[in-house]
Formats: sequence, structure tokens, C-alpha cells
Amino acid sequence: MVCYDTPLVTYGLIRLQTPPGFRLSGVATAHGWHALAPYRWDAETGTLHRIEELPGGVTHLQITQPDTILVRADRTLTSADAREAERRLRWSLRLEEDLSEFHALCASDQALCEAVRPSGGRLLRCPTLFEDVIKVVLTTNTTWTQTKAMAARLVATLGAHAPGDPSLRAFPPPEAVAVAGEIVLKEQIRLGYRNTSVLRIAEDVAEGKLDLEALKDSDLPTPELRKRLLALPGVGPYATATLLMILGRYDELGIDTELRSHVSRKYFNGEAVSEKDMRAVYEHWGQWRYLAYWFDPQ
Repeated sequence: MVCYDTPLVTYGLIRLQTPPGFRLSGVATAHGWHALAPYRWDAETGTLHRIEELPGGVTHLQITQPDTILVRADRTLTSADAREAERRLRWSLRLEEDLSEFHALCASDQALCEAVRPSGGRLLRCPTLFEDVIKVVLTTNTTWTQTKAMAARLVATLGAHAPGDPSLRAFPPPEAVAVAGEIVLKEQIRLGYRNTSVLRIAEDVAEGKLDLEALKDSDLPTPELRKRLLALPGVGPYATATLLMILGRYDELGIDTELRSHVSRKYFNGEAVSEKDMRAVYEHWGQWRYLAYWFDPQ
């Protein structure tokens, strides 16, 4: 288990400029990823914790927003460390993402506009698509409590740790998962039926057969990108829609029991709804369907 409560001696400091209206508290908590290791959100101090394996070693990062984003590290950061930490955090916090068109559309729906304001429509993601893919797989056909437990075991068992402090562990790279193999996944990390999918994805990335990072900047049309994500082991339609959201493609809805329940309750007086009904409710949002549903008030 990661120990975040030890006082942090600051050796490295990074400042990140933010888009207008950016609020770390809203971005960190608009999506459940902040509760999955090696992230942790401290609501009392408004701090997002992240354990990262940077070029110079495993580092505990504390991210706050007194004005701009302020990132404190528990060790001296080299210039390479600082550059890499900034690159990863800019992606994770979506600092480069332009959501102005979505904001303009929200103006016609006051309730939705209010729901979007705390985060600006930005949903926290992981520094690498590999980590996001694995975590999405861990959300399928299970409870959120079990998802958190599986992510914690994966990090605690296979993540590299800071010198002298095994509690500070980063998310394991695909090579570490691939080397661990099926027995470790099955007996120690216990991902259930997901063991095989997680191992296959890790092996394919580690062996160079699968380049997930290239999908971040892909100019592929969404249908083609969807096809590639759907081909990943253990990734079905719901997981694919979630991963498209991670990549900033919001035109797909993740059809699951939560969406069905929400649409039924809010738009159909609790009556049973079909997939066609669910899609029709958000159709007019076009490429912003996922965000419109995600922030749609009860």
C-alpha cells in the first residue's frame, strides 16, 4: 500500500500553465481514475498524488493549484525528469485539449453547464495509454471496489518502487507485466478472467507488436480507431467507448447499466429503454455525446 501521509521534503518543483477556468479539483474528481493506484486525491488539501517512474527513478509527485499547477517532487529532479514529468502531466490533465466547442453547446443547457463548470469537461487520464487500457479492462464486469483492489495489487506487486521505500510504487510498464507471467497474475494479483487479456496486451506492447502510444496522436477517423481498440484482448464496446473518451474522441457512448438506468430514469419515467433510445437522447450532441452524457445531471 502506498503511504502518502509522510511529510514530503521538496527537492523538485515544476509549474504548469493552465487553460482559462482550469480547476484541478474538478478535473481530478470528475472521473474515477483518481482513486486507482498510483493516483490518490486528497480532498482536504486539494492535492493529487501520483507515483511516477521518471528517467532518474521513482518519484512521488504532489500536484496542487494555488494559481498555476504546482508540482512538488520528493527528490531532486534532473532536467530530463522535469521535462518528462511535465509531458506526462500535461497529457493526464488534458491541458492542451480544446473544449471550446463543447462549452458553446453547453450554454444552451443551464443545468448541464453548471455540472461541467467544475472540471471544464476535462476527465483525468493516465500518462500512458497502456495504463489506461489496463485500468479500463479492470472495470469490466465487476464492482468499483474490486477494480480499485485489482489496480492496487497490480501496482504493489509489479510496480517499481522508490529506493528504500517499497510503499511508493509506480504503475508497472508492459515489460514488467509480461515478465511476471500468468502464474503471478493469477495467484498474486488475481485479476480473474482478465488475467489473460492483461498479459496478452502487455506482451504485445513489450514485444513491439502493438504501439498504443501512437494512438494518442492518431489522425485516424473515429470508426477506424474504434475498430483498432475493439480488437484489443478483453476490450468490448463499452471499454472501447471509454478508451475513445480517454483519447479525446467523444462521439461514442459507453452503453452499460449506468447509462441505461440514467436515460430510463431521466427521460422515460423509469420505463425500459433500448440502445436506440439511449443513443437518440444524446444524438444532437454530435461529436460531444460522451461528455454530454457524463455530465448530464440526474
